[in-house]
Amino acid sequence: MLFSVIIPFYNVKDYLHKCIKSILCQKFKDYELILVDDGSTDGSSSICDEYAQNDSRIRVIHKKNGGVVSARNTGIIEARGEYILYVDGDDWVSENWMEVISAQITSAPEKPDIVVFGSIGIYNDKQSAHIINAPEGFYDRTRLKKEIFPYLIRDKNRYIEDSVILPAPWNKAYKRHILEKHHCFDERISVGEDNAFVFECILCAHSITICKDILYYYNRLNSESMLTKPNPDRLKKRLLLFQYVKTRLAPYNSVVGRQMDDFYASRIIYDITCMYKNTTDLKKSAHHLKEELKTTGILKYVHVLKTSLRAGIIILLLKMGLCRTVLFGLRKLKRI
Repeated sequence: MLFSVIIPFYNVKDYLHKCIKSILCQKFKDYELILVDDGSTDGSSSICDEYAQNDSRIRVIHKKNGGVVSARNTGIIEARGEYILYVDGDDWVSENWMEVISAQITSAPEKPDIVVFGSIGIYNDKQSAHIINAPEGFYDRTRLKKEIFPYLIRDKNRYIEDSVILPAPWNKAYKRHILEKHHCFDERISVGEDNAFVFECILCAHSITICKDILYYYNRLNSESMLTKPNPDRLKKRLLLFQYVKTRLAPYNSVVGRQMDDFYASRIIYDITCMYKNTTDLKKSAHHLKEELKTTGILKYVHVLKTSLRAGIIILLLKMGLCRTVLFGLRKLKRI
């Protein structure tokens, strides 16, 4: 079996039919579909059970709610395919998704450990393709070290939130043994969980194929998505990620060490914009932010002199306790 498709889901009843149907209509048939129900309460569970009754390729796993990392890991344990593909329960894929990926695998000089493919974000008022900042083609280990790893996490020549390959789980096909060894082992991580394993998987890969065909549709219409919910504890939760990636990526410090400060800085800045997106009281918000930074100690992860200029200025102001100045600046930039 070539592919194991894993759909971890929680309360996505309104989108689940479209997601599953987009997979079942594939012309390529050498796959299994593993639906991991992470304790849904909205009827999503029964939808999956009905599909499984009518198609022997489908297996449904019902589990107690434990978060997306737990659900993904459950799918890995159950997977039997040579490659694993992730699909979020509120997203969908193109009708030639598996066909194109299979062709990329068979046409490569050797079966790549990872296939990266194009994706597009679907918003209320627009569609936006996710950029892959690298040429299409097959990358062996030598080419990865030269062209991908030096810019994998952060490229200082680009905007601070850019990386050469979008660190999402769902725009890639992974050889199963890669995920078995390098999935996220800390199931407490709930902010930035994709970063907890995607970078590591790429760094340990012997070969990767990049294909820019748009094969995946990332749904930003879902108002219940974790990305759209306010989360006042983002920095505390982000700290778990920082602690994890610092340890897991330590063996690759000679390759990506210089990129990590920009990574930490950009994630802190992003979290602040999310936490105070709709704030009306800058003084109160600044006080709350100052306390959060003190409690978490998260700024210690960033060495200002090692970051890009824009990120470094913001982090320096935060380290000086000028939280209101930062929030005011982000408002002027229309970030909050």
